[in-house]
Amino acid sequence: MKLLYPLVACSLLFLLSPTLAAELIPAEAPLAGKRVVFLGDSITQAGGYVTFVDYYLERLYPEQDFDIYGLGLASETLSGLSEKGHAGGAFPRPCLFERLGRLLERVQPEIVFACYGINDGIYQPLEAERFAAFQAGVKQLIAQCKAAGVQQIYLVTPPIYDATTEPEEFNYDRVMTKYAAWETSLNEPGVQVIDLHTAMRKARDAQDEVFSKDHVHPGEAGHLLMAKTILAALNVDVPNDSFETIKADPVYQAVDRLRKHRSSHWMKHIGYSREKVVTPEPLGDTEEVASKLKDSINSLRREG
Repeated sequence: MKLLYPLVACSLLFLLSPTLAAELIPAEAPLAGKRVVFLGDSITQAGGYVTFVDYYLERLYPEQDFDIYGLGLASETLSGLSEKGHAGGAFPRPCLFERLGRLLERVQPEIVFACYGINDGIYQPLEAERFAAFQAGVKQLIAQCKAAGVQQIYLVTPPIYDATTEPEEFNYDRVMTKYAAWETSLNEPGVQVIDLHTAMRKARDAQDEVFSKDHVHPGEAGHLLMAKTILAALNVDVPNDSFETIKADPVYQAVDRLRKHRSSHWMKHIGYSREKVVTPEPLGDTEEVASKLKDSINSLRREG
């Protein structure tokens, strides 16, 4: 009978203190059980930060399932603008809205992350029409996603333009700061803004090493910072692992293989226009292979 008293006391505590009870019950992991798509330009297509996000969720919440697609396209914008001579004059920048309708219909995401802006300013000084085109593109993205049934949209402000200039010289990062500030001012139901730009600028100012050797495309450290910024916004505490530790983890290796596999095949299934038109093609055995990769990930992270 003595064993019953702690159980009764615990039950009463839960009844009398809902807040404490909520704290004691493990919360569901963010993004768990949802179909999640990451949209963006070449940084998202490169996919390092998408892999890091997925890896840490898989590792930190081994009993929960995640379904993440990285579907970025190099050079892409929301604004529909392109500078003269882009890619040596070979082709104009693609615009997300050429493919977004097909993507939403075929992938049917419940959650969308979108990181745009770095290409939308066309690497030129701040100008009202270009800024307005980006703002209109963000609003169209939100409206189109909501109309397709997306439950939650995360707007990730653009990364920094990683260049050091004299005060009187033009620095494109000041344009990105304006774009990011406008995004953070948005107050839309079902939309959360993750201010990557401010976090990245703060981190860059505290170190001598650049994140992006070409000023635009972050290396591994930049991608990991992007992932940690996103995860922090989702209230996920990430351990301070070295790249060597992360990359040696078989779970990371399997998650990266899954992202690359899905990205390459789903991009062709959706279709897109860039330097050429890629017409939509069947998925084939894409998801059967993905399912086997997921089984491998689950076996690795749940062993023991």
